[in-house]
Amino acid sequence: MLTPVAAATAYRHRIALAVAEGGAIPKAAYLAFGSGDRPYSPDTDTALQAEFLRVACTTSVDGVRLTVTGVLKGSATGLNVTREVAVFAADGTLMGRRVVAAKELEPETEITFELVFEY
Repeated sequence: MLTPVAAATAYRHRIALAVAEGGAIPKAAYLAFGSGDRPYSPDTDTALQAEFLRVACTTSVDGVRLTVTGVLKGSATGLNVTREVAVFAADGTLMGRRVVAAKELEPETEITFELVFEY
């Protein structure tokens, strides 16, 4: 089972506002990839350290677990080495970020990433 990612303070703030004001909570829309290796800080991060690509994502819910899935294609990475992955809401708010072991993809390959959140 995947270890849940701590939701970023910026996204938790958006949820609190939506609950308080009766607005909509922004949905998970994109998986973003970057080459930065700075450790994740849920309290201060609002973006990737060095983003190079965003792709549309899919989501699934099981109880209180939200799984966000996206595919990184080697043909889209260019010469970039993937070291960080993040989920962004449709309004551009960082939901959470994870630093991963360096991934270098050949153009004809792809890798599926899943980030899990618990609410």
